[in-house]
Amino acid sequence: MLRKVPVIPAMLLIAAIAVIAYGILSRVDGPVTVRGQVVSVERASVTTISSLTIEDRAGKRWTFQGGGTFAGFTPSHLEEHRALREQVTVEYEDSGSGFLKILGITD
Repeated sequence: MLRKVPVIPAMLLIAAIAVIAYGILSRVDGPVTVRGQVVSVERASVTTISSLTIEDRAGKRWTFQGGGTFAGFTPSHLEEHRALREQVTVEYEDSGSGFLKILGITD
């Protein structure tokens, strides 16, 4: 004897799977990055950045918030990049409230 699956629970299960899949796939694009020269660095401490401003090749200035966590570079190392006019790449996320949060920094 075959049992019929109730339609509403089956539809809810399919909808839940679709929402989860969308959430996973929307993050597959990878991190958002920008590359440019360091314009200014504000320290939160010896090892953390309060804010960082860089200028990309097109001349656009990007200001990032450090979030109080170590982002891979100390403020003094970023000041060295500024003095030598060496570029850095900033991985960030848009907080949605108007500021860009640093996730990581590389040479």
